[in-house]
Amino acid sequence: MILTTLVLGGVQLKTELSNGILQGLSEDEHKAVEAIALYPEKERNIILEAALYPEVLVRMQNIRKNTEEKFKLLLENLPDEDQKKLFNLSRYPDLIEKIEGKKKSKDELKNLIIGYPKEIQEQAVFANQQYYTLLTNMNTLYSNSELAFETILKNYALSTQQAYKELVKLPEVVTILAENMSATVLLGDLYKKNPVELKKELNSLHIAAAEQKTKELNEWKQNLEDNPEAMAEYEQAAKEFATGQGVNESDYTTYVPEEKKSEVEIRYIYQPYPYWFGWPWWYHYEYWYPYPYWYHWGYYYSSPNVIVFIGLPSNYYMNWHFHHHDHFYHYPHFTNHVINYYYGHRKSRSSITTVVSNWEKEIRPEVPKNFFENDNSRVDRIKEYGKFKMDYQSTVQKANGKVPNQMDYLKNNANKYPTLKPVLNEKSIIKPQPTVKEKKTKIEEYYSPKYEPKEKTIIKKPSTYQEIDQAKNYHQNTWEKPIPRYQTAPTPTPPKQVIPKQIVPRQPTPAQKKPQPITPQRKKK
Repeated sequence: MILTTLVLGGVQLKTELSNGILQGLSEDEHKAVEAIALYPEKERNIILEAALYPEVLVRMQNIRKNTEEKFKLLLENLPDEDQKKLFNLSRYPDLIEKIEGKKKSKDELKNLIIGYPKEIQEQAVFANQQYYTLLTNMNTLYSNSELAFETILKNYALSTQQAYKELVKLPEVVTILAENMSATVLLGDLYKKNPVELKKELNSLHIAAAEQKTKELNEWKQNLEDNPEAMAEYEQAAKEFATGQGVNESDYTTYVPEEKKSEVEIRYIYQPYPYWFGWPWWYHYEYWYPYPYWYHWGYYYSSPNVIVFIGLPSNYYMNWHFHHHDHFYHYPHFTNHVINYYYGHRKSRSSITTVVSNWEKEIRPEVPKNFFENDNSRVDRIKEYGKFKMDYQSTVQKANGKVPNQMDYLKNNANKYPTLKPVLNEKSIIKPQPTVKEKKTKIEEYYSPKYEPKEKTIIKKPSTYQEIDQAKNYHQNTWEKPIPRYQTAPTPTPPKQVIPKQIVPRQPTPAQKKPQPITPQRKKK
């Protein structure tokens, strides 16, 4: 296996602000400045212009809260699959306006939906035939939100209006600026007083970020190259993840000889969910962009034996990995590799440091003091911890009467888990918590990933890659909300893409049959 690196996404920034006008910032303000620095210059300028009038952000939040609640009421009683289709369709409000109101003939719809992604075309036809009245309500909600937004902006200068109209297309930025108002006000003040110097320093940070990103990504790749067991588990976990994303059989293809290949340009369009409707409420953290599955892995296959890394695994992927206990049991070498990387980059703000830090704090009271020590036995401890959690949750699900708490279960089965047993005699024992049997909600049950090993590996390769703004993931990593205990997010549908004629097979990786992970109820908003 050959591993190569293409630096395009996922960034970890570990720099110090200069001694200029940005010195003396608080930690939260420092984070905000770093996040903004990661955007291209055009977007940075938009953010700075908007920061001059932070009160607009507060009013935007109020509009969104009202609209989001009404939108949820529109969809909540529909079948789960239909909810997903309509939410996905909401990313194209102009299309909704075209197909709402009444049922249309196939010829009418064909003319209206031409030019949109194939998946969106299919969902538009379905929605028009089944929910044309609901589409009208969706369109009204969106239009009213836009009208309220326009009303707010009309009292501001044209440059400010234009900045905010562009900013609302970056919903993750709006939420970050609104929820970190002190940093936003500070940036607006600095921009008002010394715009040239502020832009200069942000540009310096942008360059430093690119250099640091390249260095850390190369380190991630090299460590995997030196650890073939971890790399093999990484690939297998990625296949499981892709299966959960709804990747179908057509994605498992065969190899075409080099002389028969022809380059086909592929362009991925990452249309976010509209700010006014919010991201799908069944996710437990901000998820504005339904990226393709391979983006979340952080790599793609360019030939039978070459993996091209484009970045670290995404925040979504890392949450998926660390919030399913069976992953520790089935992928202990890869989990250990991630933990090693975390301890080497604890000051960076990447998907790995954010997710692993939260996970470490959560499980420390449950494991012995030596659990995270970097020795030859840590892989075994990780695997045993995964087995313990799987066994305990299985016991909870099967219990007909009183359910034992986790520590009581460990006491009664201590000999089965020798590496965890010492925690029973350590001061770090957690206080027994009442345990209840968790039942999946209807929508979570529908979207829970189901692992079905495939005979071939996913191998789609982009010949040209539309750069994904590195700051988007950084925002999730830096300001991520506390994650509910082992909650599983439903599967997003990646936007359809042009399939290149260049198709490459890989040898199948033996897959272990795994029990269905237990999913608690989704977070209520």
